[in-house]
Amino acid sequence: MISKTGISIKSNDIFAVILLLFLYVTPITAEELLTPMDQQNFLTSGFYGGGLSFINGDAYVRLQLQPEIPIGKVRVGFDLVLLYNPYAEDGENLFLAEDGEKWDSASTWFRLIRFISYGAPYDPFYFRVGEFDYLTIGHGSIMSGYSNHDRRGIHLNVRRDDNQYGVETMLNDLGDPTIFGGRSFIRPFQQPANNNLFTRFEIGATYITDIDPIPLEVDEEPFNVVGVDVGFPIIERSSFRLDLYNDIALQNPPRDPTILAAAANETEENAESDTEETMLAGEPMPTELTWGNATGLGFTSTKAILKFEYRIFDDGYIPTVFDYTYETGAPEFWGYEKSSVARRGFFTQLIWKPIPQLHFLSTFESYNNNTSKIYLGVIESGLVPRLTFRAFYAKRNIGEDGDTNFFADLFDLDEKSALNLEIRYMIFPPVETIVIKEYRFRRVQTDSGLTEFEPIHKTSIMFGVSTKF
Repeated sequence: MISKTGISIKSNDIFAVILLLFLYVTPITAEELLTPMDQQNFLTSGFYGGGLSFINGDAYVRLQLQPEIPIGKVRVGFDLVLLYNPYAEDGENLFLAEDGEKWDSASTWFRLIRFISYGAPYDPFYFRVGEFDYLTIGHGSIMSGYSNHDRRGIHLNVRRDDNQYGVETMLNDLGDPTIFGGRSFIRPFQQPANNNLFTRFEIGATYITDIDPIPLEVDEEPFNVVGVDVGFPIIERSSFRLDLYNDIALQNPPRDPTILAAAANETEENAESDTEETMLAGEPMPTELTWGNATGLGFTSTKAILKFEYRIFDDGYIPTVFDYTYETGAPEFWGYEKSSVARRGFFTQLIWKPIPQLHFLSTFESYNNNTSKIYLGVIESGLVPRLTFRAFYAKRNIGEDGDTNFFADLFDLDEKSALNLEIRYMIFPPVETIVIKEYRFRRVQTDSGLTEFEPIHKTSIMFGVSTKF
């Protein structure tokens, strides 16, 4: 889906330098940020060890080093994963990266830096360079639960201490950016003191674009989403807030790939019959703006986030289009069956941290065209002695194809889903063993020099030491 522009480094000597750097960095740990937006814990961290990885049936020897360095509010986390390929026929494929890919692009090398962060998402200044597991912009009606699939992007928040105005931005990939944008907001009537419901009135604007929305398609039109929102922070305290808000957004969906394919076939047939009246697949095709509206009530505290939204949208509009499976499923988005009536439905979200050892995440949305989407996540850390358990599951278009019912399709691992399951057991501090089961997506290079996503089934079994004990 993303054009291949990167670097190529063939010398294996650099691995020795990187290994020394990672081994000599002092493993310093920091207290986890206890904010309700802390959703970056679905991946292992602070581990030094090795083992085996089985990727789509192929076995690799695995080495992983994850030092983390806190410097005040700044935290830096590294993640070096080397896969030794015992079946390599040449030196270039002897040492591979995390998912079995070559070290031949900027995006792959950026993965050595797992994250660089400053502060917490609600602070006046916050940024994170790294992977996104569950990124939300604004209220989430445009981007919610977005993942950049272990690439390294940027998320930046800048706002005044009193939240009178601020800006939130994102970029999906430092090595080859294609998705970027953000949201700005202002409270025009807010006063230095004695504020009420009306003076806390908030208005915001969101713009997010994907400049390369259709894989393997050259010079296609970008996919743009523009939104305006208004909100009333009914209650706003240091420990919790209650918001009433309304979002409205416009989309210009790209050309439907099925129409492009039909046009290409028609072009070939007409070319054979020397007919010039044809529709060229590479030329712009008519698109219409579609709209969507979400009215929601949101509650945020230090222990939980709860949202409920009622949504209604026009024919062809895709609600919360930038989600966990956006880039892996985008081609299918543009082929949705059209309806002559407006669609409607609801969205709910619950993020709950009842005790420090437990963290739950759940979202569900369903619409009257039988389109449903779900996210489920859980983190258990220390509730059972020496055991840490993490799981994340995402599924879109549940039961839409009609071949299976809703519940049968709900947990069927296919191209519409993603799974990350991790079990860590501390044998004796700091020695631990880790088992990771993944069904997700990775980027692969095509013969034309572009990259696209393909499903990856991966199981890793490791043994080593942890700085998280």
